[in-house]
Amino acid sequence: MALKINFNKATRKLSLEEITDLFYEAEFISEIEKESIKKKNALSKKHPLVILYEHNIKDRRNPEITLDLEGITKVYATFIQMDYFHIDSLKIEIDKVTKILPKAYVKRLGVLPVAVDNETVTFATCEPFWLDWIGDVERSTKKKVKLVISSPTAISTAMEDFYTVQKAIKNLGKNMGVDGDGRRADIDKLLGQGNSLVNSRDESGVSGVVDWLFQFAYDERATDIHLEPKSGQGIVRFRVDGRLRTVYKIDGEIFLSVLSRLKILADMKVDEKRRPQDGRIKRQLDEDRLIEIRSSTIPTHYGEKLVMRIFDPKMADSNLQSVGFEGKDLEVWKNLISQSYGMVLVTGPTGSGKSTTLHATLKEIAKPEVNVCTAEDPVEIINDDFNQMQINSEIDLNFAQAIKSFMRQDPDVIMVGEIRDKETSEMAIQASLTGHMVFSTLHTNDALSTITRLIDLGVPPHLINASLKGLLAQRLVRVLCPYCKKKVPTSEHLWKTLCSPYKMKMPEYTYEPVGCTDCKDTGYKGRQSIYELVLMNDALRGVINKSVEITDLIKVMQGKYTPMNIFGAKKVIGGITDINEVLRVII
Repeated sequence: MALKINFNKATRKLSLEEITDLFYEAEFISEIEKESIKKKNALSKKHPLVILYEHNIKDRRNPEITLDLEGITKVYATFIQMDYFHIDSLKIEIDKVTKILPKAYVKRLGVLPVAVDNETVTFATCEPFWLDWIGDVERSTKKKVKLVISSPTAISTAMEDFYTVQKAIKNLGKNMGVDGDGRRADIDKLLGQGNSLVNSRDESGVSGVVDWLFQFAYDERATDIHLEPKSGQGIVRFRVDGRLRTVYKIDGEIFLSVLSRLKILADMKVDEKRRPQDGRIKRQLDEDRLIEIRSSTIPTHYGEKLVMRIFDPKMADSNLQSVGFEGKDLEVWKNLISQSYGMVLVTGPTGSGKSTTLHATLKEIAKPEVNVCTAEDPVEIINDDFNQMQINSEIDLNFAQAIKSFMRQDPDVIMVGEIRDKETSEMAIQASLTGHMVFSTLHTNDALSTITRLIDLGVPPHLINASLKGLLAQRLVRVLCPYCKKKVPTSEHLWKTLCSPYKMKMPEYTYEPVGCTDCKDTGYKGRQSIYELVLMNDALRGVINKSVEITDLIKVMQGKYTPMNIFGAKKVIGGITDINEVLRVII
């Protein structure tokens, strides 16, 4: 669309009037909305793009989506035919750009250096027509200035990160005898990234770096932080939506300093580096956000490796709907878990959401008149409605011993973290046969394989038939970002691979990931469970014996439950996820 807006004016700051006129002529807002925005904000000192964002402007191409500030800035950039720049800390050489100009100067100008080479320095700005400063900068840097446009908040946030954490790591390096000019460039690239620091009371040292690390991980939606020692350096990786990615490398000496600080926070022995250790950290990010972190170290060839799992306390509030149960399955599961005795097993690999499902289940049945006891290794989600016991192998407190102890505590419901051996399986089954409801987990690929796994552990078939009430196998798939997912013709080969050995009508179109600023260019945002739920019945009990094969179990249960791959196929049809993602987690 050709816009009749005159931008050929003298150097100036943007005005609210020209911005609203522009978006009105481009049909993003009505004339009534334009006049209302100008009237309500006539005296506002906020940037015009921020004001427009606060009025919930809809995307003209998709009216169901409200444009965020990045989206509004990107639209504006296309109108004035200027390059839009998304400030991605992981892709900017922070050590180089922060040497161009001091923080006080760029803060006064409201611009941010984002790239530099031998001839040009690129600045992100939200005032594309204010050019008075360019001549001075070109003379002082002896480089040509190139302008790109970014959102006002992205510039101000990144400015604080780039310069504040840069100062912290520089001072930390000096205190450790690492010369600022001789240090590795990727240290600065590492620690100059992320979102605003909070609780950085000691911004000049390691405390500021650690505070930034927690904040950055939380803002990136990381569930785990991995600090891994390598030859002469440390690698930091985040697990986001179930996938690990390297976010930076750090000098070996500074890595050790950060590691020591984290061990202190977790109440670990700093001087103990030969044995694995466990600890916990509670961190207040701001007034509304408190996170709990479970820390674990192990000795490796190059030194200690530290992994921190981040728990949002809101996880304790998970209910059955939030963990993925829907429709008829929700009612079936509620009926199953409300029985007075028996055993229910949840299966899947590590990280498939078993603990979250079990805690949501226990929360559903935990009432003042019900005594719920859990044995966990470790206790990950703390809930005041349960009596939670931490397994401790150093004093021979294992799962089997925990069940024995629970039986003297007048329990109604027992949850055992995992059935790992014959002794635990026998104790769990005995508890379920003596008037208690028992929940536990196993590592199997599907629900029906749980039966053959119990037989392999030495559990007699007649005890399986007498105690087992139901089986749930689950996985977590990444959810497609609703803002950028792309509609594509369905691949016949992939669809048949997904549904095999069953047949299901192939949809004409499915969706695939693309990547945008909202999903951090991954194409996905969040995860959701897919599962298969099997209820024990007479036909299934009739074929269970010591020599039973998984094919026998599948044959007798065919048509009596929804296999996980078919459940996943339904999620693909609904546009929740894509075929490759489901195949990734079930194969």
